[in-house]
Amino acid sequence: MVCDHLKQLYQLCVDQKIRLSASDLIHVVCEQCGRQEVCPSNLRTEPDELAPPRTPVPTTKTPVTPSM
Repeated sequence: MVCDHLKQLYQLCVDQKIRLSASDLIHVVCEQCGRQEVCPSNLRTEPDELAPPRTPVPTTKTPVTPSM
């Protein structure tokens, strides 16, 4: 069972639209109660989802004039 402190933390994340990302499980520890939980999946985001969308860079070819 999650302690009240971790429930408050989870609710803060939901209210403020905070998402967590890691390549491994995220363990959350409440030092007040000594409880340890794994971050709920609704707060986790895959690392690739955090990257901003890529916009293609336009390529323009400029003629090269030989220098003399």
